[in-house]
Amino acid sequence: MTNRPEPHSGKHTLTLAAQALGQAAERMGDDFDKAVHLLGKSAGKIVVTGVGKSAHIAAKIAATLNSTGSSAMFLHAGEALHGDLGAVQQGDVVVCLSKSGRSDEVTQLLPPLAQRSCPLVALTADPGSPLGKAANVVLDVSVPEEACPLDLAPTTSTTLQLAMGDALAVALMAANAFQAKDFAANHPAGSLGKKLTWTLASLVDPARKPAVPWDASLSDVLEAMSEARYGATVVWAQDHPGQIGGIVTDGDLRRALAQGALAEVTAGALASPHPRTMQAHELATQAVSWMKTHSISQVVVMEGERYAGMVHLHDCLREGLG
Repeated sequence: MTNRPEPHSGKHTLTLAAQALGQAAERMGDDFDKAVHLLGKSAGKIVVTGVGKSAHIAAKIAATLNSTGSSAMFLHAGEALHGDLGAVQQGDVVVCLSKSGRSDEVTQLLPPLAQRSCPLVALTADPGSPLGKAANVVLDVSVPEEACPLDLAPTTSTTLQLAMGDALAVALMAANAFQAKDFAANHPAGSLGKKLTWTLASLVDPARKPAVPWDASLSDVLEAMSEARYGATVVWAQDHPGQIGGIVTDGDLRRALAQGALAEVTAGALASPHPRTMQAHELATQAVSWMKTHSISQVVVMEGERYAGMVHLHDCLREGLG
């Protein structure tokens, strides 16, 4: 008969992880501050290493450090012993993850790291282990028990390792005054990159700039709106062609229609004055928030005093900028 998991094993796993994180937060103190200081003053890069499941966690921590402004690399402890150690240079700081602190690959790695005079931050459950004794700073990642029913497979302990790595990365962000613009520079692609870097200029279609004269007829207004597909058109000022005097939207047309016949009405009579505008260099995500706040569907985009075009809310949402 196949053994079935206990009904609450998933909940038990999460409960143990939460407890371990809470306990680690309570005991966090000067050693964590020392580790942040050691990593922050590094003249080289941060080398994150481990073996087994800890190696997988180490790789993620290195990736997080890189994306948040701290130059880092992942080094598998086993591969380091067979040539990859050449990537570690004097001036680098090493972060080593090992629950026991006694793994063969880790202990064999300690002497060559010492020869390179690389400061060492240990994430281990045993400060008295070879790793703990060799480290300049030890961060305690001990857990009462693993979620594994045999208390063997790294589960709760790797969760805590990962969280400790995130804590170090975030603390370094604060220490380095890492800003959103810095984060954007490291994330140029994908949905995240778009949200951080795309401006309204990235969305404006220069071939779609709906605009009609102040005295344009209703048919001219409808034609401009239909061709541009923004649900609106700019209306040039009556005495200053080329200067925006108002805007006609679908809503303006509906309200006018509800009041009576539109056969002889002109664009100027339909227009709402002082249309909401944004500059082309402003972030598209800011425009989305702005449009939602003001319950409008499009924004008039300006380049200084020049009308550059329109951006519809749907243009932003289609690009994942909502």
